[in-house]
Amino acid sequence: MSDFTADFQRILDEEVGNYAARALGLLTAAIQKKGLVLTEDLLKSLRTEVVAASAQHVASMGVAFEQYGRIRDMKGLNRTQAPPIEQIEAFVKKVGVGNFTYIPGYRFGQAPLSQAVAINRIAWGIARAKLRDNSQVKPKAWFAKTFYSSINRFIDAVTTRYAAQTGQHIASTLRT
Repeated sequence: MSDFTADFQRILDEEVGNYAARALGLLTAAIQKKGLVLTEDLLKSLRTEVVAASAQHVASMGVAFEQYGRIRDMKGLNRTQAPPIEQIEAFVKKVGVGNFTYIPGYRFGQAPLSQAVAINRIAWGIARAKLRDNSQVKPKAWFAKTFYSSINRFIDAVTTRYAAQTGQHIASTLRT
């Protein structure tokens, strides 16, 4: 492998690493701007994975996060059944029953029989509302536009550095 090839691999590795960090920052900002930080699970799950360039100058980068984050990004959602109650109950436990102003089946100010009953009733209320309001789902696009619009900056950075390195290589071969 010539120095020329090693330089190209180094440039590609550096630029992919830089892009991964930049994309992570952009996605984090987009999540916060769209208000998807209620429990911060989506923010905590956001990560990138970079694989270094091979001899064929192929490097890869992956972005991973909780699946529900991509669902929030989608334009059309057609619900035919209620979301899973167990997941909503886990959400209600995490947020806390005290953060909900109303428990279905109880009058305002009336205390539920137990914490478990309150969690279950709130979860069922959320599930039924999600099913009922199917046509009123408003997507919060945060991933696709943000990620794919930042790729051109990555391509420009790689090609600029490749062109500069190629010029240096040609100049050094002409001198010898």
